[in-house]
Amino acid sequence: MNKKIIITISSLAIIISIFLGGNVGLKFFFHDYLYETPNLKGLTIEEAEALVESEFKLVNMGEHYSEVKKGEIYSQLPISPKHIKKGRPIKIWISKGMDTVILPDLKGKNMQDARAILSDLGIKVDRISHTMEGYMNNKVIGTDPSEGSLISRGSSVSMLINVSKIKNIRMPDILGFSLGEGEKILREKQLVIGDIKKVYRTDFPENTIIDISYPAGKDVLAGSVINITVTSQSEEE
Repeated sequence: MNKKIIITISSLAIIISIFLGGNVGLKFFFHDYLYETPNLKGLTIEEAEALVESEFKLVNMGEHYSEVKKGEIYSQLPISPKHIKKGRPIKIWISKGMDTVILPDLKGKNMQDARAILSDLGIKVDRISHTMEGYMNNKVIGTDPSEGSLISRGSSVSMLINVSKIKNIRMPDILGFSLGEGEKILREKQLVIGDIKKVYRTDFPENTIIDISYPAGKDVLAGSVINITVTSQSEEE
């Protein structure tokens, strides 16, 4: 009885050894060893490349806003700690920083300079109001929200501009003009170019102005923001 048990155990051991040995052999043959994907979140690309070395291939999928510090990886696929074959790609997404900014102090800035600063931050100008205080002309004396406020990119702020003399401008008729021609006319009339919206139209040449936020002939204040709609021959616009 004991002899039969010993033989049975020995047989099982041989079978298991053959199975494991064969499996290891197959893994060696097909290079099928699996590696655990590391957690790359919070690392720079350089740090991630140094960590994975030659085990994985990093594929940069682009930059997007996130709560992770700018320049660091905020997402990856496959996620850690999934096991994948050596040499397989790991897709990574790089953070552009938080999608919010602190509104800078624009007081004393020329209106055009202030708009350029806001544009670089991804902030739009919603409304420009005018007042007559002192002798400074065309200078920012306040914003809403106020400086230091935390606001989202793509949101709008209003500006209060000081002028030595409030001047009415007759809104020029720029419908049918090209975008470049319309922008030149507005600047000459001391009007500020706002948002430029594109719509798909094939019955007009590319970048033809087909709508404006103020009707032609209406009196508007100098420095007013004029939004423009132009044609595009690309359906993706």
